Amino acid sequence: MFFPACIRMRLCLQVSEREGGKGYSSGRWFSFAVIDLDKAEEYPLNFVCMLPMQLSSDRKTESAFLKVFGDKRVKVAKKLLLEALGRESDSEVKGEIERRLTLLEPEPNIEKRCVVCGKLFQAQPRKGFKQKYCPECLKKKFGSRK
Repeated sequence: MFFPACIRMRLCLQVSEREGGKGYSSGRWFSFAVIDLDKAEEYPLNFVCMLPMQLSSDRKTESAFLKVFGDKRVKVAKKLLLEALGRESDSEVKGEIERRLTLLEPEPNIEKRCVVCGKLFQAQPRKGFKQKYCPECLKKKFGSRK
């Protein structure tokens, strides 16, 4: 559900720092709240939603950010993060903002050459797994195993 009224909001990011508590790893954690400066003067009265790490819509439950901003979610998130980056003076917070900006960038298409047939194919990014076979050769080689 997309609310057209969100276009008229004066949005800003409120960065909150959390220290690692009992049972958590040490270090600083940051949460990013999207606030509407026209709604109220102080947080939490001007709270709109939290800015999630992942903005993809293929998750089981949609985030409030996705529900509010819909198809414009990436554009709005980039704008908010870039504004926060310009305002922020703390180097650790700047690093976290830059990390979140890189998460918004689309993953590059990786073309590889199959070691069996020599065809070029789009490799699917997977951690710890080097894809050497095209989908057809992969099916021929490993498809009959159960």
